[in-house]
Amino acid sequence: MSEHQNAQTPIGELPVEGVELEPGTLITQSKTYKIVSRLGEGGFGKVYKVFDPIMNRYAALKMIKTNVPEDERRRFRQEARLCGTFMHPNLIRTLEVGTTQDHGLFWFAMEYLEGSDLLGYLSRGELLRWRQIREIFSQTLDALTHVHARKFVHCDIKPANIFVATDLYDSNLRLVKLIDFGVARDLSDPSPPSSRRIMGDPFYMPPEQTYANPQLDPRSDLYALGITFYELITGGHHPLEDLFEVHPREALIAQRERPFVPPSAYFGEHVDPEHKSDVDGFFATATAKNPAERFPSAEIMKRALLHVVGPDGT
Repeated sequence: MSEHQNAQTPIGELPVEGVELEPGTLITQSKTYKIVSRLGEGGFGKVYKVFDPIMNRYAALKMIKTNVPEDERRRFRQEARLCGTFMHPNLIRTLEVGTTQDHGLFWFAMEYLEGSDLLGYLSRGELLRWRQIREIFSQTLDALTHVHARKFVHCDIKPANIFVATDLYDSNLRLVKLIDFGVARDLSDPSPPSSRRIMGDPFYMPPEQTYANPQLDPRSDLYALGITFYELITGGHHPLEDLFEVHPREALIAQRERPFVPPSAYFGEHVDPEHKSDVDGFFATATAKNPAERFPSAEIMKRALLHVVGPDGT
């Protein structure tokens, strides 16, 4: 095979027998996904359940909307690339990227997950036992350890973005997946964000994230996970639940200034005081207003979690 032939001839036009693919050869293919249903919609994109007939499997396809600002397009592409590099069982993975043939809209396909996010558990009023909560948060912290090692901060940790996947063939198998990296921050990028908007959910973001162009590090994610922990351990209460119906700016101010009611305030009288102290101490460290007073890493937070005795004594 000549160098000219290798560079110019599409691989589909070469005879199959005896073909040797040289480094640099481009292989293209046209992938078809069949839309099954719409799973959700955000400000800048939609997510669909799709079927891949070649692989005989379902996938989740995230597609950007039309007339989206360039900064959001950049974030969309970053999420696709970042999730495509993950090699961790507790992180959602990008399977493929492309553009729609008719409209030229960018999309990326991800693993399709059966199960429920933690927001679903909370919305349905499903109470989890302490051993279940500990396992969910242990796996989430494993995911964050991997993300932080890659110099990224998720920036949007909350119940809706922690998914408990179930296996179609084994109902006892539970695997936690951290999802939605749409506002993740690349700490290795020295350039300031092009948008001055505050990114994230006001009810979960740490004090340092409540400002434009915030100074974030992995401890910012641990704070948000601490708020999520509070909701699970108290059966659905949120430390700022009295602000749900007011303007989000009130939540931003409260994150900076308000001391939180300890989670044990929602435990029954039967709970051992030492167990209450364990849970309260863990939560207080995770959600310290000063990042220097929080757990220094996801790995250390996991170690502390495994030593906490829950309200049910396990």
